[in-house]
Amino acid sequence: MSVDAIVDERTLREIYLASFEEAVKQAQPWTVMCAYNKVNGEYCSENKYLLTDILKDEWGHKGFVISDWGAVNERAKGLTAGLELEMPSSGGIGDKKIVKAVKSGQLAEEVLDKAVEKLLTVILKAENNKKENASYDKDEHHQLAREVAGECIVLLKNEDNILPLKKNGTIALVGAFAKTPRYQGGGSSHINPIKIDNAYDEMVKIAGNSVKIKYAQGYPINSDEIDEILINEATEAVKNTDTAVVFVGLPERYESEGYDRNHMEIPKNHKKLIEAVAEVQKNIVVVLSNGAPMEMSWADKVKGIVETYLGGQASGGAIADILFAITNPCGKLAETFPMKLSHNSSYINFPGEEDKVEYKEGLFVGYRYYDAKEIEPLFPFGYGLSYTNFEYTDISVDKNEVKDTDIVTVKVKVKNRGSIAGKEIIQLYVRDVESSVIRPLKELKGFEKVELQPGEEKKVTFILNKRSFAYYNIDIKDWHVESGDFEILIGKSSKEILLKETIKVQSTVNLRKKFHRNSTVGDLMNDPKGKMIIEKMMQQFKQQDGMSFDLSQMENSEMGKALIKYMPLRSLINFSGGALSEEMLENLIAQLNK
Repeated sequence: MSVDAIVDERTLREIYLASFEEAVKQAQPWTVMCAYNKVNGEYCSENKYLLTDILKDEWGHKGFVISDWGAVNERAKGLTAGLELEMPSSGGIGDKKIVKAVKSGQLAEEVLDKAVEKLLTVILKAENNKKENASYDKDEHHQLAREVAGECIVLLKNEDNILPLKKNGTIALVGAFAKTPRYQGGGSSHINPIKIDNAYDEMVKIAGNSVKIKYAQGYPINSDEIDEILINEATEAVKNTDTAVVFVGLPERYESEGYDRNHMEIPKNHKKLIEAVAEVQKNIVVVLSNGAPMEMSWADKVKGIVETYLGGQASGGAIADILFAITNPCGKLAETFPMKLSHNSSYINFPGEEDKVEYKEGLFVGYRYYDAKEIEPLFPFGYGLSYTNFEYTDISVDKNEVKDTDIVTVKVKVKNRGSIAGKEIIQLYVRDVESSVIRPLKELKGFEKVELQPGEEKKVTFILNKRSFAYYNIDIKDWHVESGDFEILIGKSSKEILLKETIKVQSTVNLRKKFHRNSTVGDLMNDPKGKMIIEKMMQQFKQQDGMSFDLSQMENSEMGKALIKYMPLRSLINFSGGALSEEMLENLIAQLNK
């Protein structure tokens, strides 16, 4: 919790701050929590650049900043940086430090006054919005939780249409998670639910008397040890059944706040259960409960995989709804599932050394990395199956040429070609066809969910703005769009792109490159003004006697062209045979930088 995360400015802006920025600007949350660790050498609790320069001044946050539990390093320094509330209470220790800092002049009293004002503003706002005798319908809320969980479940594999389960015959449910669900995260994410569903009870309710449902525990819930008795009970239970549903995943002891996983495997007894069941039953559906991706060396042994993540108190009912098609799965992965841990872009650099980790992968995290390296993931970002089929057609844009200040409207038709109703999440990615800076092959810039009855077709609309085409330029400290062609890509996942349209975007900000004596000839050739000057100079050199190299021959070979392209301007003095002097070069650079 004290690690120093070293992240370059562009990566920080484009990858890690972007989601917070949108939430703060659009929703104006009353409070924002700072993290434990350091970012670029400063604890987040006393990082003025993050808490004040960006959050308050740039994004316009009006609420107050609260520390994560025990995340404050130095109270007075944190207050100066923009941390208003320390949690939990230090029993007056932090307050004494503040008083001492004010008296010594280390902390300006105006800073303290502003912090108190922010705290009181939110306290009074909460009091003014307090509802007397407020109540709610617990059953109604639980049903809503069930519906939300159902829409978040992702169907990863459905070989031979093993799902949905038929409401007849015999089904075996094996794995302790079927009756003792893993439904929430660890550590301080724990809450006290009003009630908890489990998949076994909910499946029995839905199946009624038409299906015989058997159960076996399969593994001890609080241990990784392989219990052969439990394994044998499970294999006996699945024999002579139509389908086996195996409940496995990551126990709470495997993932929580405050520490990182050092592998991506499920517990060995969970894995053993899948393998043992696969030896006696060919129709297997695996139901996963976990908070993050995992390796699946066993995936080829099963026909169905259902990713439920940590679905909350009603997850058991949501799982039953998905398995019996009361709910049609429509969730999509918000992360890439790699084949193995070493395929991750951070694998070589994480967890770092001496309590410091450098994010050397930069922009290339998740699908951006797998795209660039052409590494096939286990399941790609944005992936998720349905019990029906959707057809995408007729992509259109309202403008084919725009300025970066314009709004672009993109439309696409989506039709349900199946026999049951379903929801689909349509994804829009943008690709900069030619860029002078390093950019991912494509980036997600929008997604929309649509519900369609069998045979129904709807038109889905996306709105794109400057940020949809921009990268963060660290020199101008702002988002910038380079003029050129951009591809609008529509797909079902980051790997399954179905439609494409190209538009031309014209930048309204002309970035002039700063030239110097070590700028290359290629740098000038990429600048309209520089290109005119250097081409004229090269023509003069061709006519000059005493040149130390044959320019015309160099221009006629690939190696020669490369030498000219990457040649520093200062080298032209030596190679020009006196045609270019130091004074002339200085005048040339001054002319270029006007």
